[in-house]
Amino acid sequence: MSFTTDATWTCQFPISLAIEGESCYSQMVRAGIGRLIFCSVIYAPYRLVLPRSPQRAIYSMEEGRYHYRVEKDRYRDLPVTPTPAADWGDRDMVAEAVMGARKAGITPGAWVTIFANGLIAKSHPDWAVRNLYGSADRLFLDFNHPEVREYSLRVVTELVERYELDEIMLDKIPQSHLELDSFGGVRIDPVLRILGSFCFSSHAKAAAAQSGIDLEECRRKALELATGCLKIPPHVVNSQKSELRGDIEAPLLLLDHPWIMDLLRWRHTCMLDFLTELRQRIDSVRKGVELTVAFVPPVQAGHDAMQPRPWLAVQSYAAHKDAPLDRIHSVVHWDEDAVEYDTHRATDAVAGGRTKIVTHVRAYGPTRPEQLPRLAEAAERGGADGLAYFCYDLMSQELLDAARQLTGC
Repeated sequence: MSFTTDATWTCQFPISLAIEGESCYSQMVRAGIGRLIFCSVIYAPYRLVLPRSPQRAIYSMEEGRYHYRVEKDRYRDLPVTPTPAADWGDRDMVAEAVMGARKAGITPGAWVTIFANGLIAKSHPDWAVRNLYGSADRLFLDFNHPEVREYSLRVVTELVERYELDEIMLDKIPQSHLELDSFGGVRIDPVLRILGSFCFSSHAKAAAAQSGIDLEECRRKALELATGCLKIPPHVVNSQKSELRGDIEAPLLLLDHPWIMDLLRWRHTCMLDFLTELRQRIDSVRKGVELTVAFVPPVQAGHDAMQPRPWLAVQSYAAHKDAPLDRIHSVVHWDEDAVEYDTHRATDAVAGGRTKIVTHVRAYGPTRPEQLPRLAEAAERGGADGLAYFCYDLMSQELLDAARQLTGC
């Protein structure tokens, strides 16, 4: 494998640092890992099973809480202040991670989820996405809300100013995307899923109007289409569950209703404007910090419960090839053929642009130690500029040993 230590990443949740202390970073070095993306906040209460920690093997993360000691004065004019995690007491886990990584010779970065936060969406619904029926989402934040954007900018600025980070990786930058199934495993009609993944808040309407889009008229059209979807009995939709995998009807829907494509393009513009402003904020504090984003694969559905598709989740690789980004972290948590295929698609999409591709492979659960070299080789054949293991906390000792053998460390 030709990926050097400097082009090999891992992601880390704070729990492994809390359990292992700074020894976790020497463990990473032994596994040939030279770059760290440390979780500063996570949007949902992930339940983790930690194979190397038999005394604390099951751990549920705190939803929407921040793993550092927040300077609350930075947010005094906003209605929301980042809530520090309770699990660590007075410890600043980001500070400890940066210090420990640097001592071990590892380049530290921060993983920041911004436009999804279950704690904020539930406790401050004015910031949440509003769907075509006016219902507030309980996870996604409205990225056209001026306060949400300013809050997100300040969170990243605080991290860059206070900690000696080399990289900021943004996660969950989409506005919203509905999961494949609703409560009880009931498949959501594909057209309804697409229509239900747009935000029609007053802030979105104001922003759309500046781009010449009448979002209220789009909402009325969406309601008409949604009414047709709801006329199909749920048992009929669910009888074709194996066929209705989330976007099978999208091409015809976009051809028949081009205003939906206009909304998708406008969402991309909104995100690119945000990234441009964020790049300026970061540079005003400290130049040289890399700005990156985590995207779902170009082709396969995402790996989490929402199973997002990139076209619906504002994650066009081509649209971001000349964005103010250093790289896209493409999270392909599937087998080696999917890794190679999706990496090819990702690298082709950004060819000729400034943005590079790092492929994240699944280093947990179903992945066998002997499979890890094949995943790395698949990413290399696909043209990735770097490789990342997701994630350190979930890797068995056998997987860490396999990673070590890849780089000969």
